Amino acid sequence: MESMEELNDSLSPDHTHENRSLKRADSNHSVYSTVSQESREHKIPRSKVSPDQKLFQGLLIKCVVQLELIQTIDDIVFFPTTSKKEDAEYLAAAQHSLDAPYEMDTSQQEDQGMYQFLSSQQLLMLADCLLESHKFAKDFNSNHEQRNVLWKAGFRGKAKPNLLKQETQSLACVFRILFRMYNDDARRGEWSQIENKIISVCKESLEYFLSLESDSHRDAWNSLLLLLLNRLLKMSDDRFRIHGSAYFPFMCETLMFDFKLEMKTTLKKFFLRYGPTFSIVSS
Repeated sequence: MESMEELNDSLSPDHTHENRSLKRADSNHSVYSTVSQESREHKIPRSKVSPDQKLFQGLLIKCVVQLELIQTIDDIVFFPTTSKKEDAEYLAAAQHSLDAPYEMDTSQQEDQGMYQFLSSQQLLMLADCLLESHKFAKDFNSNHEQRNVLWKAGFRGKAKPNLLKQETQSLACVFRILFRMYNDDARRGEWSQIENKIISVCKESLEYFLSLESDSHRDAWNSLLLLLLNRLLKMSDDRFRIHGSAYFPFMCETLMFDFKLEMKTTLKKFFLRYGPTFSIVSS
């Protein structure tokens, strides 16, 4: 009888469930399994982004957005690709010799964009905003110590971080806006104000350019200087006298640099124009 009772006890539901639980304890799929517990303790670690990297990513995003805003202003005011086409035309013209002048395509209309629908106050406000962006980039690029710290801290890149595109593209857009207004008969009433602003911006820009110590930094200004010089060469003699006399000392200083052919050619045109205009040499 005792053996029968022991057998019944072993087959009772509670006892059977306990045995089953004990058997599942060795299962690889059990929550109580030693294998699954070990695997949980040795999970593949997730890659963590350091606070510095998060900061750098945020800075990169802001830089990209700033460039997009500059390009957007240029596209809205002058129509997309207009500025790029103008730069390409100036470069092609500069690469030709003086004996075989390059005929620029004048079919592109400057007023395809929103320029004609914007007031002078609005255009000058845009120019001031672009100048703020230019100044910020210029100050950053001039702060070599800060750039070194960022680079050593892990800011990605093969060279020290810079804002060269922001520095040059913002100023190029300022030049396009101011020179376009300067040649707009509908804004004749603001010509004096615009002229003073152009002279102030150009003198400050040329002075900064002459202070640059890096060849690569100066090379980044090539298209910007070509834009400025070609706009000056398009002026009437009366206007060229005003602007030429203001920039002449800076232009003389640029002769100390080893420029590319296109810059040398355009500078030569400037000095050849300067002589007869100021009666230094006969035309």
